[in-house]
Amino acid sequence: MFTLLILVLLFGVRIDCSIDNQKVVQWTLINKNGSINVPGKAPGGVYTDLHNAGIIGDILYRFNDVLTRWVAYDSWTYEGQFTVTPDQLNYGVTNLVLHGVDTIAFIELNDHPVGSTNNMFVRYVFDIKNLLQVGENILKVVFQSPVEAAKKRSQKYFSPPICVPDVYNGECHVNQLRKMQASFSWDWGPAFPSIGLWKPVVIEYFNYAIIRSITTHTEKSDQHWNLKVKVYLEVNKAKSFWAGRVNLELTVDGPQKITIAKYEQIPINDKRTLELELNMTISQNVVRTWWPNGYGDQPLYPLKVSVNSFGNEEHYKQINIGFRTVELIEENASNKLSNTTAGKGLTFYFKVNGYPLFMKGSNWIPSNILPELSANFSTVVGLLTSARDAHMNMLRVWGGGLYEWEFFYKLCDRLGILIWQDFPFACSMYPTDPEFLESVKTEIYQNVLRIQYHPSVAIWAGNNENEAALRGNWYQTDENFNVYKSDYIKLYVDTIKPIVEELDPGRRYIVSSPTNGLESEKEGYVASNPYDPHYGDTHYYNYMADNWDANIYPMTRFASEYGFQSLPSIKTIKTATKNIDDLKLKSEYSEHRQHSPFGYAYILFQIKRHLKLEKGNHEVIDRPLYKHQVSQHRYDEDFEYFKKLVYYSQITQAMAIKTETEFYRQCQADWYTMGALYWQLNDVWQAPSWSGIEYGNNWKMLHYFAQSFFAPVLVSPRLLASGDVNVYLLNDRFVSIENGEITVDVYNWTSLTPIITTAYPASAAVLSSTKQNISLALWTKNKDEIFLKFTFKAEGVASSPTNFLFPKPLKAVVGLHEPSIEINVIKGPMYKGLYKFLLDIEVDRIVIFFWMETDLQNGYFEENGMILTQKITRVNYLSKFDMPTSNLKSAISYQYYVN
Repeated sequence: MFTLLILVLLFGVRIDCSIDNQKVVQWTLINKNGSINVPGKAPGGVYTDLHNAGIIGDILYRFNDVLTRWVAYDSWTYEGQFTVTPDQLNYGVTNLVLHGVDTIAFIELNDHPVGSTNNMFVRYVFDIKNLLQVGENILKVVFQSPVEAAKKRSQKYFSPPICVPDVYNGECHVNQLRKMQASFSWDWGPAFPSIGLWKPVVIEYFNYAIIRSITTHTEKSDQHWNLKVKVYLEVNKAKSFWAGRVNLELTVDGPQKITIAKYEQIPINDKRTLELELNMTISQNVVRTWWPNGYGDQPLYPLKVSVNSFGNEEHYKQINIGFRTVELIEENASNKLSNTTAGKGLTFYFKVNGYPLFMKGSNWIPSNILPELSANFSTVVGLLTSARDAHMNMLRVWGGGLYEWEFFYKLCDRLGILIWQDFPFACSMYPTDPEFLESVKTEIYQNVLRIQYHPSVAIWAGNNENEAALRGNWYQTDENFNVYKSDYIKLYVDTIKPIVEELDPGRRYIVSSPTNGLESEKEGYVASNPYDPHYGDTHYYNYMADNWDANIYPMTRFASEYGFQSLPSIKTIKTATKNIDDLKLKSEYSEHRQHSPFGYAYILFQIKRHLKLEKGNHEVIDRPLYKHQVSQHRYDEDFEYFKKLVYYSQITQAMAIKTETEFYRQCQADWYTMGALYWQLNDVWQAPSWSGIEYGNNWKMLHYFAQSFFAPVLVSPRLLASGDVNVYLLNDRFVSIENGEITVDVYNWTSLTPIITTAYPASAAVLSSTKQNISLALWTKNKDEIFLKFTFKAEGVASSPTNFLFPKPLKAVVGLHEPSIEINVIKGPMYKGLYKFLLDIEVDRIVIFFWMETDLQNGYFEENGMILTQKITRVNYLSKFDMPTSNLKSAISYQYYVN
């Protein structure tokens, strides 16, 4: 008989076993002086509950990040009620399980102290059997102000920096707390020092044992897979031993089931935990290999683990596993590269299922600044499917955020997106007092066990940029360098590294990012130059050089961060302010939203290198399709300038990241550079940032460009300083390209007809970047009058994006003038459950960065930001809802660049 009983203190939590009883309770949220008493939720948080109760407004509106900061300075109590029956008191074990508490809190049950919490990443389990009473029970969770708690700890265990830069509008000493580091603000996000029960709260009743975690380890051996499964039990501490049977049931292709069972009798330790290990040998004929996005399918196989204790209590969990191998290859580069410059140092690339694969992707920040809202399913699904659709095969879960929710990793498993998982330490030195280190040990142990079984997880990294910060004296640590280095090693090497390597020996743990990997370890874990391009991974930002020039970028083994800012669209900005006066570059609102020091200056500097952006130009370049709607309209000069700035910033960002990414892909030759993860995928509010997707999941021009510059097959030109052009054929496939053809069209800006068209034979080996034997010399031409278009075709290559090269800054070109544009809309067939509309864009001359928008909801353009070189270009618009074609046509507005 199944006798595990769980009383759930929230609605809708999915439990990995049958539930005999479940009760929903109404939480109450109360501030310190009792002046606020409103309904609460778990999972939930104070900011969310206060908003739902009407106490505070939209936290992302205008200046509300500062105006609601009082919330984080108050103390708050969550009070919940639940009922217990006499039968429930008869169970041998009764646990209060708090899966996520943010962050410093004290727990009481029926006016008796239960325990305390100090780490939002830890699952807390408290024995409350002797505190329960039949009938109504009162649970209280009393939170300290995180700002005050961080300040208090810093006075005792100071670690730099003192505060974030003033421009962040943030709070100080977040490194003292084990909470999401970005919650005290970052250069891309606001400060919302969150408080609350951000993950489920449950009460567990059982007699003998429950399964807490499962880890899996797969190894390929000849024609078989060896699967080792570890089952982690939590047991009744009143028993001196545990006896029972553990069963594994793996469903494989066929479908058929492979089962094994094992009987154990084990003494119980003081921690009331047990580990059980079982091994399976599985023929490769009954399971298919899991591949990253773009290289194959992602088959997942249900693994059911059940435990029967003393013959009368059973508990089970089911997970989905994949069969693949992932190795990080760090070996002498001279084995791959023969010359003395490129052959120096070590390689740094991922070999998946025996193949060296180039990692294409971005960096993931939390999907919401409030951790309880980061579990919004539709938001996460939208972001991850957008990453997949842009041919990404890896995301780096950045170290200032969270260990993500379980469904995040499950979806990455299904989409084929590998995860580079940073531990949540970023841009700070950290204390190493015993209390802090003990909390970190529990955090690492629990989260590695929780995440480990996912085939999408590829690598663990100890922190974001702390090795570089220490060596580079970012926080004035040089005076006591040896002390801070000792603390650094104590935390990331002595504390975290052994836990990760014990629990997950099959994955590489690197101590930091960026790092020189094995070379950093050889140099005592803090390299003399953590940015050495001959080792490991690098983060590279350069806002003063010409970011459209590939020649400025340094070679690197693996580019795990690089990027450039842009502003979000006017449409997105208007979700944060209704005040038209805010929509100016020098408005108080715009200044408040820019958290990066000198951020606007860098954006303007980059724009003005290539585009003509002048104040005083009243020309309306944002045109609704029906021109009569604005025929005599004149915008305010500052607003018009601001609209141009938004649009131009997205052009500049897209071109900069395109240029840098293609440079790294070109350097794939001989495994020199084997990864490009730009900063950043997503946003947490409507503000300037490095993201390719705006808050609300609208794509910027960058993400549309990523669909092309990450394409599996791409012709990629590089203009050298000499005026010569190198042409690369990028082939991220397991099939070589033979007898392909690259066509180079030379266009004059005044005409849709090329002035020169030349075809060249092309080929590329599997998984390669191959420089083609093509001679192009632009120094012989009038570069201000022309641009180049590159297309590719070959048998077996279904598609390859068109690519372009602009020899001169666009502000200096001759002939780029006003076009005539007409858009016709045709109803198409249903496509993937969506209504498809075919947009035929007709032009009479070259149009660049053609950008369309619509205020319609639940629809999107499949292509945008295009270079139009044909009289008619067709683009699909996909919508969840049907509509007359005239409605869509009237809703479309567009922009383009002209001098």
